[in-house]
Amino acid sequence: MAQTAIRNLDGMAVQFQTSQIVNIRATTENQLVQIFKSLNANADKAMALVQTKLSSEHRQISTLKAVMISPEYWDTLMATVGMDIIRQIKVHSITSDYLLTGDRFNRILPRLSPTQDRYAKLYEINNVGGVGQVDLMYPFVPATLDIVGAVPTLTFPSTGLLQFAVGDVGTPVDVSFVTQPMYSVAKVIRTHDQVDGHTGVVHPPYAYVMHPTLCPILGITIPII
Repeated sequence: MAQTAIRNLDGMAVQFQTSQIVNIRATTENQLVQIFKSLNANADKAMALVQTKLSSEHRQISTLKAVMISPEYWDTLMATVGMDIIRQIKVHSITSDYLLTGDRFNRILPRLSPTQDRYAKLYEINNVGGVGQVDLMYPFVPATLDIVGAVPTLTFPSTGLLQFAVGDVGTPVDVSFVTQPMYSVAKVIRTHDQVDGHTGVVHPPYAYVMHPTLCPILGITIPII
């Protein structure tokens, strides 16, 4: 965990405050727990997880690998973003017990990289509010949309919806498409000590960890590295 010195007029450091930048080498075992606690103390700020190395000129280079935010911050964001963004996010729960050993926290970071998938499926046109509709469940890239069967009257790439004439309701259509970038987010949870044989008791989450490219979409300000 990096620290920022607070200095007096004489230039002497009189106080040190925890910064919102963490070297991922410090994200193992008990240090990771301290990072979670620090994050909760700064619930309205994002924490940058960086990897540092020396260049050939012996200068330190920091690479942003992931961003961590508090559960409170996450809930605030989810209450304000649109359904199109929510559909691009998959949240995966991981227990802190699992992450605290074997450097597993660092090993999950590459899995947060955005991905795109191609889907091909037979859908039935449903009657929704007096019009035909197919919900693809994923935002899609318009140029990749291919439909065999009825012709849609409107398409909504950002929400994954296709609209058809009401006369097409009940008609099957073959649809293939490539999704817009999908983002995996790790929700770090902590499990309660099991008492008297009871299992599955879960505390509120510690944090949400995401790829940096998701931050501009959610409106998260990344700390200056």
